[in-house]
Amino acid sequence: MKTTPTRRLLAVATLCAAVLSASPAIASPMKFKIASIAPPSTPWAKLVQRIEREFRKAVPADQLKVKSYLGGALGGEKDLVQRCLAGGLGMIGVTSGAIATVVPELNVLELPYLWDNAKQVDRALAGPLGAALKVALEKKGFVLYVWSENGFRHFATRDRFIHKPKDLKGLRMRAQPSYVHTSMYKAFGAAANPMPAPEVPGALSSGVVDGYDNSLLYAYATQWYNSIKYLTLSKHIYQPAVIVFCKKVHDKLPAEMRVKMMGKANKIEQAGRSMVRKGNRAAQVNHVASGVKVEAQKNRAAFKASAQVVWAEFVRKTPDGANLLKLAKAAAK
Repeated sequence: MKTTPTRRLLAVATLCAAVLSASPAIASPMKFKIASIAPPSTPWAKLVQRIEREFRKAVPADQLKVKSYLGGALGGEKDLVQRCLAGGLGMIGVTSGAIATVVPELNVLELPYLWDNAKQVDRALAGPLGAALKVALEKKGFVLYVWSENGFRHFATRDRFIHKPKDLKGLRMRAQPSYVHTSMYKAFGAAANPMPAPEVPGALSSGVVDGYDNSLLYAYATQWYNSIKYLTLSKHIYQPAVIVFCKKVHDKLPAEMRVKMMGKANKIEQAGRSMVRKGNRAAQVNHVASGVKVEAQKNRAAFKASAQVVWAEFVRKTPDGANLLKLAKAAAK
């Protein structure tokens, strides 16, 4: 039987189709968004940008397309947490207070007057407490990348230092939207006004609130300090932050890619802490240079005694709360 030109064309077409069907499809790179409310040019922003660079080095661009969004470009912290849970983001950097709305176990880190210095917290996060919190995060949809921090929070007001719990009585204080923060102010006799960070400058300038508490670095970077005259170095709440993978996205990444992305995590964690702590020291100097009156808080024991009601509330409201507090106290010795 002779092979006609038509038959030869049909054979070639059939062969090409077989080859194409057997070849793997060329997949588009996965889009990986990293989001934070960190103001540009701050240590937190630099940390996020470093992570972006490291991921780009570790994973070829044709496999993963990484982009960071800073300054709340994709929403406030609660928005980022919810978008992360839904799988709309690859990674977020938020305060422990924000993610504790979903993972209440993390509230143990922000209990008022629990920690005296950063070394205690470093020890806690590297030990049994940190391990327990890592498990709690993953159960709720987050995979820990690194611990970061805002640092210790301090009281800032228009007209007085805060050396005794009664000094807060009657003041209208901006509070982070977290029961740990609002309950603390209630215990000290202040009126807590919970509001997102972007609303604070307007509330301060209009007199809706008489003051706030936050880390020195954040207050200086956002210029909140312009609306207060007295800064009390109270170190009443240590506020860590977390940089976490959104589990729905993380679990879709190939195992080899996840290993590469975790490669520099330890170095990044240490660098992040160092930058923030250095930044907080510089921010204290900048507060003084700007004319803010600064004093270290007195009578710390009186505040710690009043704060015990918040510790008790945490234990009541939190799964395994008693054990988590026990682990924290052991690290804080």
